[in-house]
Amino acid sequence: MKGHRLWVIAFLAFMTNGASLLGIGQGSAGSVARAIECNHSIAHSIQTAKGAGLLVGNPPLKARAGFFGPFQVDCSALGMCSVLA
Repeated sequence: MKGHRLWVIAFLAFMTNGASLLGIGQGSAGSVARAIECNHSIAHSIQTAKGAGLLVGNPPLKARAGFFGPFQVDCSALGMCSVLA
């Protein structure tokens, strides 16, 4: 029972790195981490390319105001053309 902990640790180490130790690198923890990092990098690059593609050749849209500016008065709507003239 003395070596029980050693066998548990050895078993866990073999399960974690056993595939790479046996030459089957697709199942190792390092290759899974690399695959996740690569997928994240590809997704980030695609998102950046799409964002840059939207900006190329397209000026920003101007907001249309539904009201007159501060110095424009439609005197016919107000009925005060003679006063403002």
